[in-house]
Amino acid sequence: MQLGGSTIGCSEFADRISDYLDGGLARSIRREFAEHLLACRPCHDLFNDVRDSIEACHQLKETHMREIALFTEVEQRVLNATTAGEMLSCRTLDALISDYFDGIIESTYEKLFNDHFAICDRCRHLVEGVRSSLEESDTIEVPEDLYARIIAVTSGSRR
Repeated sequence: MQLGGSTIGCSEFADRISDYLDGGLARSIRREFAEHLLACRPCHDLFNDVRDSIEACHQLKETHMREIALFTEVEQRVLNATTAGEMLSCRTLDALISDYFDGIIESTYEKLFNDHFAICDRCRHLVEGVRSSLEESDTIEVPEDLYARIIAVTSGSRR
């Protein structure tokens, strides 16, 4: 439907709604768009629906960002208020021990690890034992064909 002096039809109007809302239309086209918006009730309703949907998406995003910030704040408050022994259980320590000795443990966990050692004899003895065995065994003998077998298995070629 083309109305009055507007050269924009309903199809073109629908295609340009987001450009209009973003301010991306040239001044002359923006004027024709606005004329069509005022003159055509179905396009006016479509425009309002698109604008309301975009606004709802922005509000949803803002709400989501506030929830993430709130979750992060609560998580930090829990970490700050909980003792290391309660936060890092012996079971968690067992799961992270290889990362600890490989030097790839996150700094937050490393502090909790060390704090846990201070209060847990069992875990302290475990870590001391692992550390001791790592220090004693500088080299490990590797079978000559190990590398070839690993390559064969991982690349899919079998001998």
